[in-house]
Amino acid sequence: MLSYSFLNTATSGNKNGTAKINDNDIYQNYYASADKMTMQMNMFMVMYGVTDDLSLMAMTSINSNSMNMNMDPTMIMHGATDAASTTMTLSTIGIGDTKLYATYKLEDKAAARILASLGLSIPTGSIQQTGMNVSGDTSKANYCMQLGTGSLAFLPAITYVGLRSSYSWGVSAFATIQTGANSAGYQCGNQYTGTGWFSYKFSRWISASFRAEAGYTGTIKGYDEAIAPYSVNDPMANPGNFGGIYSSAFLGINFFVPDGSCKDLRLAIEYGMPFYQNLNGIQPSMQNSIEAGIRYMF
Repeated sequence: MLSYSFLNTATSGNKNGTAKINDNDIYQNYYASADKMTMQMNMFMVMYGVTDDLSLMAMTSINSNSMNMNMDPTMIMHGATDAASTTMTLSTIGIGDTKLYATYKLEDKAAARILASLGLSIPTGSIQQTGMNVSGDTSKANYCMQLGTGSLAFLPAITYVGLRSSYSWGVSAFATIQTGANSAGYQCGNQYTGTGWFSYKFSRWISASFRAEAGYTGTIKGYDEAIAPYSVNDPMANPGNFGGIYSSAFLGINFFVPDGSCKDLRLAIEYGMPFYQNLNGIQPSMQNSIEAGIRYMF
């Protein structure tokens, strides 16, 4: 199977825990506030069925991050002489971490399927991205603007799928377990996620799905000495302002090509919105996500 998908995640405004926090309150401790952030991933995947039960998969991505920052207007910035200097934009782009998986069918019956997988995340994404800081100088970009984690991680998962002629459902649990600190001196938080879904097939070529997801991400352990001196400037340069508890709901539509030269070609679009966020410290609040992909099996 060959697959390409595009994921866009948008954040806007800030929260501290479950409560919204405005810029003036953030300026009590920091010189800047994240106004909006967009995270985009172009994901490429190849999967090969070694046997009927065992499959191997490799995935890589090109990541693009963009963050708009508001500056405390009372701060005298280096070189700032007009009103436009109270805002700034930081962008990074490049290859993300590479993921390798092995998936095995524990059970494969007409009405049910159980899959277990174990993956390894290889730190091919850069953790040395730079950009302009709030003082108008170039420095290392904050943690969320980096393109990878910088360390190996294990990716265990288990999935149950129930199958019927016109509909299916399932649940899945998966995790990202970091193995230790990276070369910059910090370790990204572990992630634990559970999701459940229901899909209904209207015809041979179209189906719709509903999915709910909940998870927890830990804070960053340690810190990058190249970022730490600027932690007072930007909340996202503080390793304590990461992770938390979240839950989201997703609606999707899927198209299949059942016959012809493009048989087994699949197109899918999924839109998601959060319905609960309890964030660790001050962070941009997720607003929505949209993922679109194409998959060809042969």
